[in-house]
Amino acid sequence: MERVSKKANGLPFMPAAIVINGILLVIAGYWFYKVSNVVPEPYLDEVFHIRQALEYWSNRWHVWDSKITTPPGLYVVSYVWLWLLKSLQTTWSLVTQLRSVNLVAGVLVLYYLSRQLLHLIPSQENVSNGSASKTGSLQARPSRALDHAALNICLFPPLFFFFALYYTDVLSVGLVLYAYTEFHRQRNIRVIIASILALTFRQTNIFWTAIYLGGLEVVRNLQKGRTGVEFPKEPNIIDVATISWQYGRLYDPLISEASFEGLSLHMLTAPTTSHLGTDYMKTSISLAVATLANLRRLLPLLLPHLSLLFAFGIFVVWNGGVVLGDKTNHITTLHLPQLLYLCPYISLFSFPLYYPYLLNLLPVSLIPPSRRTGSTTHLLPRLALTLALLTTMFLIIHHNTLIHPFTLADNRHYTFYVFRYLRLWPPARYVVVPLYYITGWCCVVALGGYPVNKGKSGGEKRAEKEKEKEKGKESEALSPSTRASFLLIFLATTALSVITAPLVEPRYFILPWLVWRLHVPSEHRERNERSERARARARARPHSGSWLAKDGYDYRLWLETGWFLIVNGVTGYIFLNWGFSWPQEGGKVQRFMW
Repeated sequence: MERVSKKANGLPFMPAAIVINGILLVIAGYWFYKVSNVVPEPYLDEVFHIRQALEYWSNRWHVWDSKITTPPGLYVVSYVWLWLLKSLQTTWSLVTQLRSVNLVAGVLVLYYLSRQLLHLIPSQENVSNGSASKTGSLQARPSRALDHAALNICLFPPLFFFFALYYTDVLSVGLVLYAYTEFHRQRNIRVIIASILALTFRQTNIFWTAIYLGGLEVVRNLQKGRTGVEFPKEPNIIDVATISWQYGRLYDPLISEASFEGLSLHMLTAPTTSHLGTDYMKTSISLAVATLANLRRLLPLLLPHLSLLFAFGIFVVWNGGVVLGDKTNHITTLHLPQLLYLCPYISLFSFPLYYPYLLNLLPVSLIPPSRRTGSTTHLLPRLALTLALLTTMFLIIHHNTLIHPFTLADNRHYTFYVFRYLRLWPPARYVVVPLYYITGWCCVVALGGYPVNKGKSGGEKRAEKEKEKEKGKESEALSPSTRASFLLIFLATTALSVITAPLVEPRYFILPWLVWRLHVPSEHRERNERSERARARARARPHSGSWLAKDGYDYRLWLETGWFLIVNGVTGYIFLNWGFSWPQEGGKVQRFMW
């Protein structure tokens, strides 16, 4: 098996990382302290989780609460955690002790794993410019930016909120990220162990550990296919299918260069109508055909993932459904709008990362020179495809919008107010369809990297293409992190994990956001390259990224940090101070939460 370099196997903790981790500890510790003092009793779903954990702590392992829908992994870990705290003779209440397991997991484990993954996952710049070696070694992000990005991931509001409460989300996410980390290190046994453990916390983790990682395993091995065979410059579907079948090659353009009807997302190349089919369609066909052509070689590699999937299928049949308890209120149902809801969800929290792309949609006269980051041409797909996508979204909303009774019965969750206002004016659900389209487009283009200026002459463009052609072979064996295949596998996995859930909850979208965020390239990568090509390109477009990455640092990270702190501050304040009561539960304080 081909191994990644030692540099890619791990990232040591440097002084800056320790300081940033300390900052995270202070922020999360203060949040934990406030919740422990203001809300000392179990709140909402904590009532069920803490009651079950205390049954295990009392060694009543046969007792199970029929209202709990998830497996008992959290309670088993909590048993060990309580034993450890007992040996330290802590004076905390049992509720506080149980909650503290998520504080430690969030501050230490999630930060460490996020930092490792940001180091291990290749970016678009690494893949496209040939800076990686033929062995697949990766060029790491500058350490301070990497540490900063890991901090932001841990501050992600729907996740950070549960650092101080006893829910399954933090440890569940941590185990999936650990499996993903070991996948990039090509430690297959650890991947399987982590995947099995992840399933003991949340059933839907099966899609991320079996489908997502299995899909990436296929792509990783197809990229090691026969060398010396190249696709034509502008292949049609027949060319792609033929070469994929005969030579096992995968057609897999960069997201930034992949096209809709011949239009590049970032307009890195001039629009052309000579393409037959979109690049994403070609990649889908190539992936399917090349997989079939190499099935004998790929099957042993996929056996662990297929075994997990098969075992999970047996469990579902034996259990009579996916959830363990309260099955009548959690019936598996086709709910396609969940994918549409994900787009504004990501955009709400991550607009500091993609707003430069929105600027490119404005007329150039409205954008100050220092803020121009890309072409003045509109980056959206052409009108025909736009209308087709909007029509599809309208049909999905019209025929498949589901509102679970829990959504409108519990005014303690923010989603209650979203759907309540949408129901007050029935046409509202159709009016927001263009919002789904725009935010979905933002999520895709952000994965392709920052927009760049087109201010180059034809000769400069041809010269750059020749240099890329000479160096192109060096990047063939790399991970598909920002290639079209990654987006397809990511969308398929996300769809499987959310469209069967009738209930809309922000917590369901935490893992899709995390995976998306880990793969968003940063502006500083190109600015810190030492290659002559990168320096020449920077001189050719002096305004490109100058305000995003001064001194080689992506300042969007600071905007993201500030935004997350604001959201966490507001939602935390509301949770702690805006309590209210229900007439049927007089004297009991109810609180707003995600």
